[in-house]
Amino acid sequence: MAIRQFFTKKRIIAGVILLLVVGFFMFRSGNKTAGDTQTDTAKSQNLKQTVLATGQVTSKTDLSLSFNSSGVVNRVNVKVGDRVKSGQVLAVLDQKNQAASYTQAQGALAQAQANYQKVLDGSSSAEVQVAQVTLDNAKASLANTIKQQQTLVDNAYKAVLNTGLEALAGAGNTGSVTATITGTYTSTKTGSYNITIYATGNGLRYQHSGLEVGSGNVDITPQPLGTQGLYIQFSSTSVPTNNIWTVSVPNSKSSSYVTANAAYLSALETQRTAVSTAENSVSSAQASLDLKKAQATPAEVKSAEAQVLSAQGQVQAAAATLENTIIRAPADGTITVVDVKTGELATAQKQALVLQDIESLYIEANISEANIAAVKSEQMVEVTFDALGTDRKFNAKVQAVDPASTLVSGVVNYKVTIALDKLQEIKPGMTANVSILTAQKDNVVAVPQRSVLMEDGKKYVRVVTDVETKAFEKKEVKTGMEADGGLVEISEGLSEGTEIVTFIKAK
Repeated sequence: MAIRQFFTKKRIIAGVILLLVVGFFMFRSGNKTAGDTQTDTAKSQNLKQTVLATGQVTSKTDLSLSFNSSGVVNRVNVKVGDRVKSGQVLAVLDQKNQAASYTQAQGALAQAQANYQKVLDGSSSAEVQVAQVTLDNAKASLANTIKQQQTLVDNAYKAVLNTGLEALAGAGNTGSVTATITGTYTSTKTGSYNITIYATGNGLRYQHSGLEVGSGNVDITPQPLGTQGLYIQFSSTSVPTNNIWTVSVPNSKSSSYVTANAAYLSALETQRTAVSTAENSVSSAQASLDLKKAQATPAEVKSAEAQVLSAQGQVQAAAATLENTIIRAPADGTITVVDVKTGELATAQKQALVLQDIESLYIEANISEANIAAVKSEQMVEVTFDALGTDRKFNAKVQAVDPASTLVSGVVNYKVTIALDKLQEIKPGMTANVSILTAQKDNVVAVPQRSVLMEDGKKYVRVVTDVETKAFEKKEVKTGMEADGGLVEISEGLSEGTEIVTFIKAK
């Protein structure tokens, strides 16, 4: 009786209606899932993971050469593209006055040597004369060695001080304004320029301290930074006054500093060895002469020797002055810039020529901190050059990864050096587009990354259980390498050929 009372006519009708409504919505929901669901198939594929970047072709030897004195250019012996050897004369100033002084000093030396010979002739044999000639030749060779080696050391040190000079922004800098350093540093002092910004009634100015103290207007054109040949320009005249920059001389953080410093240390060692050898030759010749002239009056010989030494010093001084009118190649390479012409007035320490080793080129590229962990030495690199077209691809290798970071427009980057084969079409300064292969796996099961879901710390894919209605069930998987093209490796939980849901359109 109680059951019959529960199933009244009204309740039966209401139940039928409820079943019809539920069935209607289930029918609509099923159609929506099938029509708005996108699927794909798990496939066995070859996966690659690459890091893309833009870099620039750089020369291992990059020297800015200048005269050590000012004067009118007498001749320029090279043009852009010429190959030169170390020690080769590249350009010469007018030498009339310097040559005259050198000739005069040589004459004084010849006279002193003649007086010295007279002293020896009165109390020595022909063997003494031969020994004296040997000594004179050894001393002349020593003088030439000192002069030549000092010039090479000076040029190498100048290259160290000028390698990769840049204005490093302070950690607290705001905005996107950058500061660029140009020019050639002419002093031999080391240290830094500390640059700060301040406002005046006539606009923004910068002041610097450290190596020199001074100030100037904030401008987008180069402005003198001190008095030693450097210039600074800003990317904008709207600079936050709390911004600071530091210019270190030398810039030991520059990628080319190690090369330049090694060249300088090598030049010092070469100078030490060459001078020591020449000095030993002089000492040996002097000992031989002393032995042969034992009968000469010591006081007379010493006086004559002093006159010769004084005259030799005058010759050396005159030769050094004459050498200041000459630019010689400090290393083998190719002339890439000629900034002087015959007949014009050249200024001391101002760039006249640029020498580069265009046969030893490499690419420098900045990689963001998000990708640098994947980049290692010896990784393969595919390179294209804007100047040669994107259809021409070249193979290269990662040579080194700079351990120190570099700020590029306020973003932390790391400099990567990429070794290049010798190719005639590639030249310093070219823009290079690099694709570094950081990982590769062949014949692994992969799916689109968007098909992998994360829930409660686990990863799932939606496996299709009904092809027509696109019904699915979640299945836990383990993923491996995230590859190019939006693909991800499935290391466990899914087999090749399985249909999966990649996207469901919401309505």
